[in-house]
Amino acid sequence: MPSKFSFTIIIISLVLILSPKPVFSNNYLSCSVRSSCGNISDIGYPFWGLDRPESCGYPGFKLSCSESELEITISSATYRVLAINKESQTLHVSRTDYSENLCPTHLINSTFESETSPFRQNGDSQDIRLYYGCQPLTAPQNLTSILGISNQFDCTINNTNIVGYYVTREFAGTVTGNFLRSCSNSVIIPVPNSQVPSLEEGRDPDDLEEAAKIGFQLWWSADDTRCNNCVNKGGQCGRNLVSGGFECYCSDGDVCSPDVVDLCSDQTVVQG
Repeated sequence: MPSKFSFTIIIISLVLILSPKPVFSNNYLSCSVRSSCGNISDIGYPFWGLDRPESCGYPGFKLSCSESELEITISSATYRVLAINKESQTLHVSRTDYSENLCPTHLINSTFESETSPFRQNGDSQDIRLYYGCQPLTAPQNLTSILGISNQFDCTINNTNIVGYYVTREFAGTVTGNFLRSCSNSVIIPVPNSQVPSLEEGRDPDDLEEAAKIGFQLWWSADDTRCNNCVNKGGQCGRNLVSGGFECYCSDGDVCSPDVVDLCSDQTVVQG
């Protein structure tokens, strides 16, 4: 007669064998969840965070929600997400630290040129360089008339009053470039092309604040073709956190290749 311990082992083994896969593999259900924040809703792959676990997204696409504002951090800089267009694979974003003034506590570049970055600027924006900790000029306080570049702005950062300037183009090897090289810091932020002409006039630093608030667009690339195949065949998109590879989850708990023609063909399609 089997012992109580043996009987327990048999029962556990039967449960493991006979239980449906979703009990142990719920990635399909987890990745079916769509997140929302403020006026942006129906957020799915490649984004994760909020109500979606990391295995349901792509590296670098973690979202957070702060006071009903959707945010994403890219290369240490945090951006307010103004819109998401999954069809064109674009994000409309603006720098959160430049939403109120030109003088954030920490000076961080907007950079998207890394080979490993899934984001790229599209053609509707131009980089503006802001210089901090510069030498003040005697009147007139306008670099457009003196050095041929845009206007001065004043800042208080960490209780220190500093002078800054912004430029819309490079001045390497010129008198202007030498002057700006004496500044202690500089930062690059993108602004819409439509705002550049008013910035080049250099009349009002508020123009740059407004341009920064309008924001700019980024293209993304995150195994989107494979995800579309997966969703069209009834699956949910995700990522293996150990191997880093793309995965397609079916409702029966299987992990399938999105290249298989009959992938999840007998399952209900949940749009991603």
